[in-house]
Amino acid sequence: MNEWQLLRLIQGHVPAAGDDCAVLPFGGTNLLLTTDMLHRASDFPPGTAPYTIGWRSVAVSLSDIAAMGGRPLAVVLAASAPDWEGLLPGVLAGAQAACREAGCELVGGDLDFSRELTLVSSALGETSRPVLRSGARPGDLLCLTGPLGRTALALRLSSRGELGEANRLLRFIPRLEAGRRLAAQATSMLDLSDSLAHSLHLLARASGVGLELRADSLPLVPGVSLDEALYYGEDYELLCTIPPGLFRPELGVEVGRAVEAGVWLIRDGRRVELSDRGWVHGPDAEGGTG
Repeated sequence: MNEWQLLRLIQGHVPAAGDDCAVLPFGGTNLLLTTDMLHRASDFPPGTAPYTIGWRSVAVSLSDIAAMGGRPLAVVLAASAPDWEGLLPGVLAGAQAACREAGCELVGGDLDFSRELTLVSSALGETSRPVLRSGARPGDLLCLTGPLGRTALALRLSSRGELGEANRLLRFIPRLEAGRRLAAQATSMLDLSDSLAHSLHLLARASGVGLELRADSLPLVPGVSLDEALYYGEDYELLCTIPPGLFRPELGVEVGRAVEAGVWLIRDGRRVELSDRGWVHGPDAEGGTG
């Protein structure tokens, strides 16, 4: 079973699972809790600097807080590696820098030794109105917070030895401010980790609606193809739905709409079904897509 199949199995046993964060009502507000695990082989291409490893390990969890419309409070980071010589100072500096950028602190964690570099970050956030994946309704507009293809381009540059620019691209900034702006208007939201295509299917299933994406409206990082934007994943922009009367250009880019059923791509005047593909860990994960 690959990662997506395992997640569907877990959701059958853990009813509260399914959004970017767990929502815990507490003291008149809601706490947001999330955790992410990253590995050397599957998440950090050759040439990824220790600083970038630390930054990205924390940023992926902060992105989950953003996807719920939340404010981050703190992060803890557990890390394990075969040898920490020359690695730990950079990882720690990158993790702390990502937290400062987000307006929170790295407050602790755990350290161990293992055969492969593995980092597990857990973030705690807060919001009075968490935005779930399940609130989209037919007629809502489909919106993105920014251009796609950042990680696809980083991997291409890394394979060519252009490590400085590749590392810069891998150090994405979680869309926390955008998430908080959207919280008052969005009916559903999630961050783009596994791919745009897969995220559309996740949102459609959670809300019980269809989604229609216009290819010519997608904002792309220069040099990135449409297929890379659709299927590569790990862009960490926010994908959301907004009622038409509440949309404003400063909230993002309108790229489609919610419909009754199906997940569709409109490209060159044709409406075709969009396959559920993207980044997947585990069996069947050939070349990063499954």
